[in-house]
This record gives sequence, structure tokens and C-alpha cells, in this order.
Amino acid sequence: MKNGFFPEDKLKKENTQMRSVWSLPSPKNSEKEQGRHPTQKPLDLLNRIVLASTNENDTVLDPFCGSGTTALACAINKRKFIGVEIETDYCEIVKKRLDKILK
Repeated sequence: MKNGFFPEDKLKKENTQMRSVWSLPSPKNSEKEQGRHPTQKPLDLLNRIVLASTNENDTVLDPFCGSGTTALACAINKRKFIGVEIETDYCEIVKKRLDKILK
């Protein structure tokens, strides 16, 4: 990811190797509109992880889906997604977030 461009990371300089320390903000309020999860990750973080570790049309498994940030990152970046979540309330949050982004 040497040539990766991540403007949300203040530490990543263009055309330099990806660092082991990433500087990304907390989840935005807009990411919590459909509901909140106690350990919700920022979409910018999951976008970067998905782009750094997969190719288009790959399938990503998230066995602890939570609020579905990984699912959103996959939808945005043209990856397939399989999520597992035991709490139905969080499954509803995932559905609402995906419905919003896929429209």
C-alpha cells in the first residue's frame, strides 16, 4: 500500500510505505444514525483494512459483525460480505446502515 491515498490519516504521507501507526478519527455521528454499538469502529478504518487486505470481489468474513461497519466497507469497495451476529438489535442496525448506503 505504498501508493495508497488515505487523506483521513494525518500520518500517512503520499508515496511512502504504510506505517504501523494509523491516525484515524472516532466514528462520525453520521455513522451512528441508525443505532449505536459499544465497540463501533470508524468506517475509515474498515475501508483501509478492506482495501489493504483484499481484492475486488473477494469475500470478507466478520464473525462478530456488531453494527456492520465491515459490511459497509465491503459494499463501498466492491467486496462480498458474510457477517455473524448473535444480537438481533445489532442485526437491525446493520440492515438499516446497508439499506441507506445501497440506495
